[in-house]
Amino acid sequence: MKTRKSFALAALFTLGSLFTYAQSPSPFHVGLKAGANFTDMSTSLKDYNSKTATGFALGAMARFDIKKSYLQAEMLYSEKNVDFTNTQGTTTTKMKNIEVPVVFGHKIIKSPLFNLRAFAGGVYTSMVGDNFDKHDIDNTFKNFDKSNIGYRVGAGIDVLQFTLDVSYDGGFNNVSKDFKTKPNTWLVSVGFFFL
Repeated sequence: MKTRKSFALAALFTLGSLFTYAQSPSPFHVGLKAGANFTDMSTSLKDYNSKTATGFALGAMARFDIKKSYLQAEMLYSEKNVDFTNTQGTTTTKMKNIEVPVVFGHKIIKSPLFNLRAFAGGVYTSMVGDNFDKHDIDNTFKNFDKSNIGYRVGAGIDVLQFTLDVSYDGGFNNVSKDFKTKPNTWLVSVGFFFL
């Protein structure tokens, strides 16, 4: 009996806090997010083909609401994997990155409990580690640019404090000084605003 009462009180408290958040007048929100990314790399190399591989991303986000629009900045740690195939077989490369996306969004549907959003903006990526030296592609990517700027477009939904986003990242510039290559990434992420 006590267990049921405790559960009921906890449920009421949770619902109350969610309702309070929905009614919060503050336009500024802070939260955490995590998700899976799916990356391939377009390249002009004739000896290599790339295939999409799965990685992950996690980090923090901050959003500033402006009526039906908003500005959102994030700082994420991501690990992106790409499969490169040549006559010798398939090599899975890993790139460890710090990413800073900044997007401007619009709430197509806006309500206290539910939002449907679309957004676009830029993303700065700095590679902080890789495993290129462990594979035969090390010489191919010896002049790999560790920093690049790209764009992000996507859509998402908010349900109270929870978010679900699907976004696509493309590169503005080549990430190799020796040949044409740009990373392309899909990211599916969930988030939670605690402020």
